[in-house]
Amino acid sequence: MLDGLWTMFVRNSCCIQTPEAGRQNAVKLIPTTPVVQHVQKDGPEPEFLNPMENVTVALGREAILVCSVKNIGEHKVGWLKAEDQTILSLHERVVTENRRIDIDVDNNTYWRLKIRQLQRSDKGCYMCQINTHVMKKQIGCVDVKVPPDIKDEETISDITVNEGENATLACKAKGNPLPRITWKREDGHKITIKNKSKKTLFDRVRGEPLLLNKVDRSQMGHYLCIASNDVPPAVSKRITLNVNFSPVVWVTNQIVSAPLETHVRLECFVESFPNSVNYWSNDKGDMILQGPKYYIEEVKTNYKVNMYLNIQNLDMNDLGSYTCLASNSLGQANSSVRVHRMILRTTTVAPTTSTTTAATTTTTTTTLPSTTRLVATSTVMPSPATKWKSHTISGDRKSGGKMDDKTGLRMNGVESAGEMETKSSSHRASRGSSRVRRSTVSQSVSIAAELAFLAAATASWSTGCPVDAAIGGLVSLALAVSPPLILWLLN
Repeated sequence: MLDGLWTMFVRNSCCIQTPEAGRQNAVKLIPTTPVVQHVQKDGPEPEFLNPMENVTVALGREAILVCSVKNIGEHKVGWLKAEDQTILSLHERVVTENRRIDIDVDNNTYWRLKIRQLQRSDKGCYMCQINTHVMKKQIGCVDVKVPPDIKDEETISDITVNEGENATLACKAKGNPLPRITWKREDGHKITIKNKSKKTLFDRVRGEPLLLNKVDRSQMGHYLCIASNDVPPAVSKRITLNVNFSPVVWVTNQIVSAPLETHVRLECFVESFPNSVNYWSNDKGDMILQGPKYYIEEVKTNYKVNMYLNIQNLDMNDLGSYTCLASNSLGQANSSVRVHRMILRTTTVAPTTSTTTAATTTTTTTTLPSTTRLVATSTVMPSPATKWKSHTISGDRKSGGKMDDKTGLRMNGVESAGEMETKSSSHRASRGSSRVRRSTVSQSVSIAAELAFLAAATASWSTGCPVDAAIGGLVSLALAVSPPLILWLLN
C-alpha cells in the first residue's frame, strides 16, 4: 500500500484464482478520501515537467508513454488504465499480470510505461498519478494502428446480372485508421463507368460500393477490392461479375476452297454466358464427332470460345456446308461455312511450233531483253499427194522453202519458221523499222510466188502444156502487175 493520501482496498474476489480466467484479476484502485493525514515534507512539492504526449503505434509494436516528474522526493508514482481504473504499477513495481507491461525509471524523473507487442485491446488512455496532498495526474493515450481487414460477412464474392442491368459491388473493411477502398480489374483492363451522357474508362476507382450502370459483356470478369490505411499490409478480395447473355456466333470465311487430298481447317467464334453447348454439324444436320476424319478444337477465354474443325484428307464426300452451333439457357445461334473443291490446272507452253492436220493460223509474240521478234502469221494447207519443190527468190539471201511430204510447205525463208529479228539500237531504229516492213512484204511476195508456181505446175500437169511455158507466163504476169514493188524490194 502506498504511503500518503490513498487508501487501497483489495477486494477478496480480486485475488482469487478462477478456473475461467486462469489468472488473478488486476488490483483495483479506488480513489477515496485520505485516511492518513498529509505530513508536510521538506522541499518543494512534486510537479510534472511536461504534458504527457499521446502516441500512435502499429499493431504488434511497442508503445511508450513518458511521465516527467521533478522533485519527486519521498512521493510515489503510479500508473493505471484510465478507462477501468486498473492499476498497472506502484512506483517501480509492476502489479498487473500482463507480462507485456513494464516500467522504466530514469533518474527518478522520467517514468516510462512500456507496452510490448501492442494489441487492439491496449488502445485507450493511461494515467500517471503522484500521491501528493491533492492528487496530481497526467493522462496520455495510446492509439493502435491496425492494418485493414476485409469483413467477409459484409462483402459479396460473386454477383450475376443480365446484360443491360445495373450491378453493385460491395466491399467492407475494418482497421485503424478506417481503410480506404480502391477497385481495379484483375485482368488489367480498365473499369468502365457509364452515366447518361458518356462512358469513362478508369485504371482504378476509389470508394465503396462500386456502381456499374447498364453493364455489358465486356465488363464481365474479376474485380479486386483493395483496402489500405497506410498500415501495412494492404489486403484485397476478388469479386466476380457475371453478365448473362444469349450466344453470338460468327465465322470469318463463309466459303472455303481446297484441293482434294489436303487438310482443311474451319474456324468459328462464339460468345455466350452462361457457357453454351458448342458443336459442328454437316449439311444433313448430323453432329460431327471427333475421329480419324475430323479433329475438333476449342479454345476458351472468359466468355469467348474459338472453335476449329479440321477435316483430314479432303475427298468428294466432304464437300458441302458445315454449321457451327451454340446454345445456352438464354438462346441459341449458328453460322455456316461452305467447302468447295479447288481444281488446279497446269498450263505448259511448248517452245516449238505444233503440227496440225487442219488449216491453222498461229500468232506468237516474244519479247527478249535486247531483241524484238516479229512472227509472221501463215496458213498451212497440207496436201499429201503433192510434192513441194524448193525455190529461191533472188531478192532474198535465205532459201525459199523445202519439200516435206508429211507436213506440206514449211517456210524457211523467214528466219527460223518465219521470225524476223531486228536489233534494238537507237541509231538504227528507223532503218530497222523499214527493213522489217520490207521483210514482211518480201515474205508475202515469196509466199505468193510459191503459190503461183504451184498453180502453174498443176495447170501444166493437168493440161499437158510444157512446164516452161507455164513458168514463163507466171514471170510475165509478175512483171506486169508490180514492177515498182520488185524494184523497191531489190533496193
